[in-house]
Amino acid sequence: MLATKFGLVSHTGGGPGNVDSSPANVRAAVEGSLRRLGTDHIDLYYQHRVDPHTPIEETVGALSELVAEGKIRHIGLSEAGPGTIRRAHAVHPVTAVQSEYSLFTRDPEAGCCRCCAS
Repeated sequence: MLATKFGLVSHTGGGPGNVDSSPANVRAAVEGSLRRLGTDHIDLYYQHRVDPHTPIEETVGALSELVAEGKIRHIGLSEAGPGTIRRAHAVHPVTAVQSEYSLFTRDPEAGCCRCCAS
């Protein structure tokens, strides 16, 4: 099982640390990941952080195209809230959600955990 993330390094010129989940960057990022990993597909491709400048529907739409092309098999989101998860899942099934969750940070219990369980 090969899982990796995209979105914090802009392959479209925004520089490191720039959140960019635009469809163009999603496609550039997956091509770079496939090349660097020496594989023809990624089992689980996560959006590293939700991009406030790109609607989640556009990001997941681009990811859905990559699933159809066989470049990725499943879609994951990191640090997404319940509303974002629902909107994303309406475009294409979201397989995994990653959030900080510990004895010190129980925030996901109220929203994300319930959202994913339903």
